[in-house]
Amino acid sequence: MTETQNKGKGRGTSTSRKPKEKKPLTRLEEMAKQAYETKKINSTISSDSNLSLRSFKGVRASSSEPPMSARPKKFTNGDNKFNNKPPASKSGKPAQKKPAPPGSKFNGKPQSKTGPKPKSLTKRPGHATAVSNTTFNPKEPALKGSSEKFNEVSKVPDTKEASLSTTRKQGSSAVKKATKIPSKGGKGNDKASHGRKGQAKQAPAKFKASPTKSGTYKSANVIPENKSVAGKTQHVKKQPQEAPVVSSQLQQPNLEDCEEGEPLKKFTQYTPKSSYPNLDEYFNEFSFALFLEERLENDFLQNFEITWAKDPKERALVVRMRADSDELKKLLPSHLVKLGRLPFTKQQPLMLTSQDETKVWYTFVRELDSKKNNITMLLELYSWNKLQLPIRAANEQFKILPCSAQVNRIMFAMTRVQNPKFIKLLLGQELIKQVNFNNRLQFTKDTFNDSQKSAIQHVLNNSITVLQGPPGTGKTSTIEEIILQVLSNFHTIPILCVAASNIAIDNIAEKFMVGRPDIKILRILSQSKEAQYNNEHMLGKICLHNIVYEQLPSDMKDNISKLRSGVPGLVSKNQYSKLLDTQNAISDRHIAQAQIIFTTNIASGGRQLKAIKELPVVIMDESTQSSEVSTLVPLSLPGIKRFVFVGDEKQLSSFSNVPQLEMSLFERILTNGTYENPHMLDTQYRMHPAISEFPIKTFYNGMLKDGVTAEQKSWPGLTRPLFFFHCNNGPENKVFNSKRGMRGFTYNNTHEAEAIVAVLHKLIIDKKVGREEIGVITPYSSQRDLISEMLVRDPVVNPSGKAMEQEMDKDDVLGGGESVGGTGNKVTINIVNGVFVATVDSFQGHEKQFVVFSCVRNNSENNIGFVKDRRRMNVALTRAKNGLVVVGNKDVMRQGDPLWAEYVDYVEEKNVVFESLDEY
Repeated sequence: MTETQNKGKGRGTSTSRKPKEKKPLTRLEEMAKQAYETKKINSTISSDSNLSLRSFKGVRASSSEPPMSARPKKFTNGDNKFNNKPPASKSGKPAQKKPAPPGSKFNGKPQSKTGPKPKSLTKRPGHATAVSNTTFNPKEPALKGSSEKFNEVSKVPDTKEASLSTTRKQGSSAVKKATKIPSKGGKGNDKASHGRKGQAKQAPAKFKASPTKSGTYKSANVIPENKSVAGKTQHVKKQPQEAPVVSSQLQQPNLEDCEEGEPLKKFTQYTPKSSYPNLDEYFNEFSFALFLEERLENDFLQNFEITWAKDPKERALVVRMRADSDELKKLLPSHLVKLGRLPFTKQQPLMLTSQDETKVWYTFVRELDSKKNNITMLLELYSWNKLQLPIRAANEQFKILPCSAQVNRIMFAMTRVQNPKFIKLLLGQELIKQVNFNNRLQFTKDTFNDSQKSAIQHVLNNSITVLQGPPGTGKTSTIEEIILQVLSNFHTIPILCVAASNIAIDNIAEKFMVGRPDIKILRILSQSKEAQYNNEHMLGKICLHNIVYEQLPSDMKDNISKLRSGVPGLVSKNQYSKLLDTQNAISDRHIAQAQIIFTTNIASGGRQLKAIKELPVVIMDESTQSSEVSTLVPLSLPGIKRFVFVGDEKQLSSFSNVPQLEMSLFERILTNGTYENPHMLDTQYRMHPAISEFPIKTFYNGMLKDGVTAEQKSWPGLTRPLFFFHCNNGPENKVFNSKRGMRGFTYNNTHEAEAIVAVLHKLIIDKKVGREEIGVITPYSSQRDLISEMLVRDPVVNPSGKAMEQEMDKDDVLGGGESVGGTGNKVTINIVNGVFVATVDSFQGHEKQFVVFSCVRNNSENNIGFVKDRRRMNVALTRAKNGLVVVGNKDVMRQGDPLWAEYVDYVEEKNVVFESLDEY
């Protein structure tokens, strides 16, 4: 044997150790690995392009602005990869700054807001000449990779998502669970409501109307001296009581007038179509509708530089911004910036538009990079985008609109719609096949009527079921039985149950929590709602965020408390990263074991459900209250075999300032005839027959029947379950507000509000009705707030002067649920010492023993506006179980609309119209 061989042998002998055997993964480690791989697949937008920031080749868009390198603020950007020679300054001389290193992508900083614009743009209609200072808060979590950690199920204050109901749109009423309105003495006002640009909105104060020269009425508001927001008291300058609420902006000429509840005139052309030729056309139409809605709420970004691709076939561009620009500073609070959060995330949609907004390109963030105070993003067009990129256009011809959390998830869902049956459903050109077969089921209760049994049978035999559920027909019980039958017959889990509102989901979840403790259930909340669902909540024990928090180590719980304080620097990046990793692992483990998951439409698009490979059955309650685009979120989830729509097209659909976004998919497939035989639950158990008679005859053509008797729904001492209180003590008040160049107006009626208070006194004192058994509803948000303020100060309704609470129930509303013409959020419910005060729209899905309805309108023209809406009227008249009191001017209502004329004739025939409460 040679020396070399000996050496080799020796080396081999000394180093050739047996490789260590890998320990088999534990069950938990296996689950974690599977969850990670599944999330990776479910969080990616597929693309045919192989572009990256590193490989992108392009040319910077021309600009009449000085380049970033020529502007005063010093910074360098050695990390960029484009070798573009810095252009000369405006004087024609080279910029006095060191050139960027070879290979740099850009050289300079974003253009200023006040920089000159090309002459060709300054005269363009709709050209944006100034940048609003309104804060935009993107709330969508990162969807893959390490960035995924930045939005968790815990109570960590993730501003991007947590502010869904408070800072999402600063023109909307913010929502707080226990927010205060001043009680007697006016010591303070904690009604949580932020105005745009940092101005606090007024709390509902007592309105006094003064006639103008034209004879119309402008409301006067008393602004409380102290205004408390999120627990901090802000001192607001007290205004004279008779000063009308009219800002200088309202007095400007050429403002578009818009009434609450009425569609914006300029958007009326964007109505829903009954069918679409292909998916690209479908997505493009709805993307533009989303753009119209978002532009009413969010500010455009103006300070950025574009680099167009050299290859005109590429469907991507690069955008670069300064991280310390005023625009971007508003997107995240400082403590989250300290933790490494960026104002943008992968997959986030950004809408690039021309300054005059005549052209829109829908893009998403394919890749982003942040170095040396610069944020660079590779934006790719969505596959359905029609317009080619204008690769020769100048930089300042464009602006960018960031999108809200809702739109983020909706547009991501558009990229995931793959089920052929659902595609057919969306396009609306072919009949949906229905199979009817009797499975001879063993029902868990013997109380189901024939219509309920038929509906349950249909779900088991069909991939798509449309179930109509008029008011009080036992939708919740029917859904519960559908879930139990699916579990016992198919043994497929998890079953996902979604709805537009939390109360609908809570009602179903509570049935399982109380009646079937053997079934593993989970309740997932949007982060903005988690604080309301603490361990004291009736569903607190099944809420995922509570479960995750309880299983965290004590040091991580301490870090969560520090994060909630909002003070930067208390938690390090490393601690934050470990916290999020731990939360992810706990969350994924419980998601994998759940048999039924309850959440809202938009929340179903969160990171939690991305760990699931298949969701065999999805049931959507309140389907008509879900806009079609929000329905896409649960509809696009993986592995769905059965989708059940439960709703009532005779009741209200969702609210949007853009008509195309109001119709539900439920309504459209019934309207276009592709679903021929929907199953209707035909027996109502909610209303006293005296209350249900008119709605059954008028709205349901007599096809609905009573399942309860007058004796079963009688109330001690109440002889008239239906009562019309004719109130003609004075005219309505017109209340103005302004928003983004539009003059909105709504109505309230002080005289009716006083009558409402008198009715409540009668119910509480004479009829011994509990305050929590009473609901006050009205079409107008201004009347809701006026009544709320009166009740807070009323010694009978609120003797101890308790603070008013507010709830915003729906998570998937677009535009914050706020009408441009209204004065507040249309999905907000005010609660005064147990009494619910709400708009008709927000009270849909609720019921109370006693409901008092304020019609509001009283004018010589007999104009009742959107109160004449047939579906709104149906909802208003069908919320009460034992007693309904309608307060309004019968003559105005009769003259204002033929349907209301029918109702006034009906109540007069029944002899229940009175001008005094002595008969009640």
